[in-house]
Amino acid sequence: MGTVFSVAAPDEVGSEVFARAWDEACALLRRIEEIYSPFIADSPVSRMRDGRFGPADLSEQPDLTEAEVADFREVLGLCAQLNRESGGAFDAWAVGDPPAFDPSGAVKGWAGERASVYLAEHGVPAHLLNAGGDVRLRTDGRASWTVGVEDPHRPQQILAALTMPEGAVATSGTRQRGSHVWDPLRRRPADGLTQVTIVGPDLALADGYATAALALGARARNFLVELGARGPYQGFTVDDEQGVWWSEGFEDHAPQLRGLLSRGN
Repeated sequence: MGTVFSVAAPDEVGSEVFARAWDEACALLRRIEEIYSPFIADSPVSRMRDGRFGPADLSEQPDLTEAEVADFREVLGLCAQLNRESGGAFDAWAVGDPPAFDPSGAVKGWAGERASVYLAEHGVPAHLLNAGGDVRLRTDGRASWTVGVEDPHRPQQILAALTMPEGAVATSGTRQRGSHVWDPLRRRPADGLTQVTIVGPDLALADGYATAALALGARARNFLVELGARGPYQGFTVDDEQGVWWSEGFEDHAPQLRGLLSRGN
């Protein structure tokens, strides 16, 4: 997936339990990369990308188990949901020029969510899983995690500190990887926004929504307002001119924003 995964857990988690669960979660992540990486020439995603088989042929692929076929269909369903809800700003079937299939914008968050569920079910119920800057948080109800939203224009500074016992924080931006997100509606690299952060309960959706909003650029505000009005996912944006904006519900996770910054500036 071209990134680094790491995990932190409270001291009371036994070291042997932690090591065993994390090793097995890493094995899961490595298998996910083998299946979904567009950088592995013979991965199932690469074969689907170049037309060697289509979605209807998934169950006929000899290197996929029945469970992995079901997972692949879940990923395709997630991509379809993100495409529908973003009005086409997220389109796994039209990435790049010429357009090609690449579900990476959804898979990293989905993989992080899967690994977090695995840890929770195998002795590490409280943890912070960091998937290349996108984090999944879980606690036992007695404490909260604090996650900082970096200022992409001044990387040593924090724009907001999010305090959350459970949930996901996903950020898509251009500071570290440049204009790597494709805008399928305008058929060119996304511009207008430097960074988008989404807070919500599920890392797969949060990551996808952040990618879609970054692709929308200056048009993202309406998408994020509608997203926040529909449910628990809230957004925070930083534009190319260093202006910031956030949806109303974002302040629930970062109350220090009230009075410090003006929404829409």
